[in-house]
Amino acid sequence: MKLYEYEGKQIFNQAGIPIPRGTAVYTLQDASKAAQETGYPVVVKSQVMRGGRGKAGGIKFATDEQELLQSVKELQSLELSGERVEIILIEEKLDIAREFYMGITLDPRKSLPLLMVSAQGGMDIEQVAREYPHQLFKMHLDPLAPPRLNNMLDLLLKTGLQGSQLVQAAKVLYNLVRCYFKYDAITAEINPLVIDASGNVVAADSKLEIDDSALYRVKAVQDFNRKSEISDPIEAEAKSLGISYVGLGKGNIGLIAGGAGLGMASMDMIWAHGGSPANFLDLGGDATMEKTANALRVVLKTPGVEGVFINLFGGINNCEQMAKGISLVIDELQPTQTIVVKMRGHSQDEGWAILESINVPTVKFGTTEEAVILLLEQMINKGVTDDGYTN
Repeated sequence: MKLYEYEGKQIFNQAGIPIPRGTAVYTLQDASKAAQETGYPVVVKSQVMRGGRGKAGGIKFATDEQELLQSVKELQSLELSGERVEIILIEEKLDIAREFYMGITLDPRKSLPLLMVSAQGGMDIEQVAREYPHQLFKMHLDPLAPPRLNNMLDLLLKTGLQGSQLVQAAKVLYNLVRCYFKYDAITAEINPLVIDASGNVVAADSKLEIDDSALYRVKAVQDFNRKSEISDPIEAEAKSLGISYVGLGKGNIGLIAGGAGLGMASMDMIWAHGGSPANFLDLGGDATMEKTANALRVVLKTPGVEGVFINLFGGINNCEQMAKGISLVIDELQPTQTIVVKMRGHSQDEGWAILESINVPTVKFGTTEEAVILLLEQMINKGVTDDGYTN
């Protein structure tokens, strides 16, 4: 879940990170009130999920109410990277002396969070890495042994910070690391971290993304409601059902897999034998009868699907329950698509018996490749070619 800037700053504030005074508003009247409470001059910032808003005209400044109202009107008429501006953050204008960058993201090569700091704040981290690599300082974080404040001091000393500003920035960095782990973040970033003319250290921006699978336990974000970011209605339906589904555009074979690795291997086999996957769907480790049924309903709705490959392994999951879900949907919808199931594992005999009773071709001891070939052969026999067109 990506957070708007003002939402991220609420989290930062709770974590002990100083932020500017400000209020998120939707209307001109609320903007005027917020600016009066904050005190002019103010920054008028569009709240969108995508980056690059400053270059696109999504941030303005106002020294009085007339400039404020004009700025709000202009921002609310904008569409930035396809996202309509609805929320505006009215915030005190900082007297900036220096800007820094600090952020944490996952390093896929090490499978560890990577902490980065730089004296080149206000720039995209990719640009910093490209143009100022000698000024980007990194540290991998061990979730079981988080760094101490002295580690933050050592890292920030490399940026040239000294004295009280060094100590303030180290506390911010320490709290950012705590925030990253506490809220199960994927990314936590302050860009820029500002040192103002009075020597105060303030997070002038926020970028915070929470792991979707952890949202149920992160109470701080449960009130952050927003419109769905998913434009595909089938993906939106799948998400509402708790199903991990991704549409892949044009394809003729729907896929349901009992695990992400099994799903990727299935997609490779479908491509290798001339088919075209229409989606990726991972049932996960809680594949009940109802969830399996919902997954099959979703895949059968996927445009262009002429055949469905269901590749299941009953380790944590129960083959009998998954087979009951498949049977339920077939009885309910009487689908015209060809369906082939490869199933082994816990309660496999009971699952096989259910599938055989409804005449679903089932691969019991064969490979994923053999099951894919069987599906494609069945589709050809029904008059559907490997590229999805009817003979």
